[in-house]
Amino acid sequence: MSWDVRFPARWLLPLWVCWSLLAAGCGPGRPKTVPVTGVVTLDGKAVEGAGVMLSPEAGGRPASGTTDKEGKFTLKTFEAGDGALPGKHLISVTRKTTTGFLADEDGLSGGIAPEGVKETWIVPKKYSDCKTSGLTVEVTSGMEPLVLELTSD
Repeated sequence: MSWDVRFPARWLLPLWVCWSLLAAGCGPGRPKTVPVTGVVTLDGKAVEGAGVMLSPEAGGRPASGTTDKEGKFTLKTFEAGDGALPGKHLISVTRKTTTGFLADEDGLSGGIAPEGVKETWIVPKKYSDCKTSGLTVEVTSGMEPLVLELTSD
């Protein structure tokens, strides 16, 4: 009886990709993060389901989170709740709905409705781009929760 123990070459790329992703996101070489929490309001009311992103001005991996029904969020850079990289950040907040896609019987996209695709911005569009939002923060150890009080303008 003989055993073929050769490693199929088609497995090399997927294994290398998995190993690279695991190595990049863990271990002592990963940058330190600072826990960041906060709340988003629009015209004084909590915003549920908004995406919050902090983008480091100096470059690096952004931190993100999603608001709950009370408008509260906890940011993630590498793993849940780890926060953001220390330093100055530009902030974006996005919440919109998109309609006009048709669904087939499996709930998958069946094309575009005759009236077309429409976006409705729950949070004004200017906040969805960190360059136009006007929102910034300095992430430091022991910082207070962020309070992002947005307005409809």
